[in-house]
Amino acid sequence: MTRKISRRTFLKTGLMSAVSVAVLSGCNWPQRWVNLEPYVVPPEEQLSGKATWYASTCRQCPAGCGIIVRVMNGRALKIEGNPLHPLNKGKLCARGQAGVQLLYNPDRLNGPAVQAVRGSRNFQSVSWNNALNQLYAKVQEAGSGVAVWLGSTTSGHVYDLFKRFTGAIGAADPLVFDLFTSLNGYSALENTQQLLFNQKRLPAYDVAQADVVFSFGANFLGSWLSQVRYGADFGRFRSRPLGKRGYLVQFEPRMTISGVKADKWHGIKPGSEGLVAQAIVRLIADHKMGPAERADRAYQLATNIDLNMVSAASDIPIEELMRLAHIFANAEMPLAIPGNALSGQENGAQVLMNIELLNLVSGSAGKAGGLSLTADSPLSGLVKPKVSPLSDVQSVLKKMESGEIKVLLVSGANPIFDLPANAGLGKGFKAPFVASFNPMVDETAVWADLIMPDRTYLEGWGYDVTAPGFDMPAIGGQQPVVTPVFDTRATADILLDMARGIPAAKDAFPWTDEVAFIQDRLQQAQIQSGVTQAPEISWNSFLKNGGWWPETYQGEIPQPTLKYTPVPALNAPDAAGESEYPYYLHLYMSDLLSDGRGANLPWLQGSPDPMTSIAWQTWIEINKETAQKLGVKDGDVVSISSKFGQMEAPVYVYPAIRQDTVAIPIGQGHSDLGRYASQRGSNPMNLVGMQADQSGNSLVWSNQRVKISKTNKQVSLAVFEDKVGITEGVPNQSFPGQ
Repeated sequence: MTRKISRRTFLKTGLMSAVSVAVLSGCNWPQRWVNLEPYVVPPEEQLSGKATWYASTCRQCPAGCGIIVRVMNGRALKIEGNPLHPLNKGKLCARGQAGVQLLYNPDRLNGPAVQAVRGSRNFQSVSWNNALNQLYAKVQEAGSGVAVWLGSTTSGHVYDLFKRFTGAIGAADPLVFDLFTSLNGYSALENTQQLLFNQKRLPAYDVAQADVVFSFGANFLGSWLSQVRYGADFGRFRSRPLGKRGYLVQFEPRMTISGVKADKWHGIKPGSEGLVAQAIVRLIADHKMGPAERADRAYQLATNIDLNMVSAASDIPIEELMRLAHIFANAEMPLAIPGNALSGQENGAQVLMNIELLNLVSGSAGKAGGLSLTADSPLSGLVKPKVSPLSDVQSVLKKMESGEIKVLLVSGANPIFDLPANAGLGKGFKAPFVASFNPMVDETAVWADLIMPDRTYLEGWGYDVTAPGFDMPAIGGQQPVVTPVFDTRATADILLDMARGIPAAKDAFPWTDEVAFIQDRLQQAQIQSGVTQAPEISWNSFLKNGGWWPETYQGEIPQPTLKYTPVPALNAPDAAGESEYPYYLHLYMSDLLSDGRGANLPWLQGSPDPMTSIAWQTWIEINKETAQKLGVKDGDVVSISSKFGQMEAPVYVYPAIRQDTVAIPIGQGHSDLGRYASQRGSNPMNLVGMQADQSGNSLVWSNQRVKISKTNKQVSLAVFEDKVGITEGVPNQSFPGQ
């Protein structure tokens, strides 16, 4: 029988270790929480009618914002930003606030389940002992033929344990890959910094202290990297000291939230972003614009490029290119930001480098108002999951095809939804045994043999190394704010328990449970050099504050080792396939549903998209002139085809998009993931192929070419706007590409 103890006593005792349980033991599972939901006898700090706030870390995206959760009578009621956390400083996005709906989602699994036939969705409940024994037997039999596939929001301690486990049994390191990091270009950004600065780290762009920002497709006010932090920094950018106001230029084929806020928006041709950057460098060098040292750096980096070709390829007149070069060269602290769509191009690595060359020209790299690289974790030994390149994904798929991998363990990722259809996962993985640890039946879990549902981040323990980092390195702490709602178990505890039964791994896992492991890591961690005036690393303060960071930070974020090496001139965007597929496809992540992980939360589904006001649907955005040419209007369903696949979606006539481009949001199209996500809209990743860019690091998903054909179907769009006078009552505005 579980002893009833208060949460305060629970934390005061340092969360004393529970008795370990060996696989096949048949004993009760150790629990660090009492099962009182709602409270019959409330903890000491709970007063009737008074809320208690607990600090933790958001897991709705990899940014790792600090949160505080309002709890009353054992129920989590509201999530807000943690004002103490140096990343988000009390701010939080809609996705972060919707986390309570993940906790109480009615479609979460209530315990472990098996299915005799993969894909049948005929799940049978089993006991935890039965599930543990089955997993243990399969892993023991597989030996080194085990693969682990993790998502980017996996807690650092879970990634650490899986890596130790695969190392102990001779298997490859865990694969970390999901659609969020793929579409945001994490791997490409890190490799660009490696090539230019000899440091493989995520970049951080100091928008707050810049006075001019050139954003090349970076929707930093939307769903790009650290949305909340960039949103707060943008407010400071617009209200600089002495009454000055930052100047933003946005280059993109389809207007985003960031484009709406820009002082100048250029609807450039997809694939021409790198050419525009090279042209600006060339013009600064040729006309000796700005300070002498800036012009000299431009001269060292400039390439021989035809400005007339750039103008024709980008739809930006040479006079405007001259004006832009003058603005950038003469700014006090100019900054260039490469967006996510650039990393998804076939030559994405080259394009990213050309944007970063502007930061070398400005001389702002490693300085306030410029580009910096994420610092090391302030505490040694605490790790963040390292995003894997696409080549590693392709390698794992080939190994499963050849039979090298006997067991696949999936946690925090949904690869069958995330990867393009021609990846060949329509009927699941080829591994003989697949186990999912996700708390809901998603597309990947449908093709698993065993599901051992993990707890949500509001019920579980963990930590997060903040990345991208900005002006202060930080570790976000994660703790349960309520008792587990369902009969779920922490993946880390399952792994620890299983490892103790495998001779090859037994000695490497002396910890009784995951909390003991996290506490041990904190105790063993050393404060990194450069971190000054650091508070004491104590477990109680770690939980109370929602993590650990210096009181003040006087050390420097790692400064790039600059390499002033010219980059070869880029070619004009390839027009191959233009006759058969006349339109560029511009995919973008939904600002609310993200890469699709938010589709199971009705608050996010029902919230209007900030640019179109559409909810609950997938749609295709088409310029007014293009729509008239195709003979379609709002709500008309069209067929979109690429050389890789086909889908259907209703039309939304969007005034701020090029005539040669159509745009589709990513986030819908789930076949599973609960009642709110299932069978709603389409997944546009079906229009993309499983193709790596020239570097092998990134998926080529940007600027695919498609054709559009009208169907005889029509649906009503769930919009919150009246478009009369926007696209129907006034002439179409003049956008490039017309």
